[in-house]
Amino acid sequence: MNRWKRVSVWLLAVLILLTGCMRTDEFDQRIAEDLPREVQEVQVAVDQYRKEHNNVLPLKPPQGPTLYQKYILDFSKMSSYLPGTPSNSFQKGGHFVFVVVDPGAKKPQVRVLDLRVTEKLRELQGRVDVYKERHGKLPKGPRQGEGIYDVDYEALKMDRVTLPSPYHSELTLSPVLDSKGTVYVDYRKDVMMLLEESDQKPAKGQDLREILYRDSLFAPAHSLPMQWEKGDPVLKEE
Repeated sequence: MNRWKRVSVWLLAVLILLTGCMRTDEFDQRIAEDLPREVQEVQVAVDQYRKEHNNVLPLKPPQGPTLYQKYILDFSKMSSYLPGTPSNSFQKGGHFVFVVVDPGAKKPQVRVLDLRVTEKLRELQGRVDVYKERHGKLPKGPRQGEGIYDVDYEALKMDRVTLPSPYHSELTLSPVLDSKGTVYVDYRKDVMMLLEESDQKPAKGQDLREILYRDSLFAPAHSLPMQWEKGDPVLKEE
């Protein structure tokens, strides 16, 4: 009897696991289907709002430490231009913040930030801050640019943090530190892959982050400026 109870418990555990996977798959599928439509709906709403408000954008006050986190859309200003707040937005319990990536352009573009990346970096930032306070220095690994470094996870006594790329599902990205100890995401692998795919040559002085969001739904969250130098993307301090 005990053996059958153990088998039953095992089968129940497997069923719960499979059900959880199905729900995760269904959730990811819903995002894949709904997010492009919602970004387009918000884009149309932003364009209409600008037209009726002398090119003013419906934004919250500037916030966030990097360019692509500063210009967050304020849905309360857009209620008459949208069928509803997007289901994938943070306001509706989703994982995404809707932003404008190029507010000074003739037609500013709407993109999204993934808050799951933000949460992972926030945890790492906390560990870095504690280390800096205790030791009076940064947990710096090898140099990755002028004033930019890998994170020394051995010093932090933690496992290496990796982040899924929003641009290439096969890539994982690494956090880096600047000279002040702020944590960012290193998108150089994505930039290289996109340039190889398109066979493009970047313009001199161009911020290569533009290549990332140009044909994607996603803004390069928590990114550092990048420029093309001697055949490679080079990270610059913000």
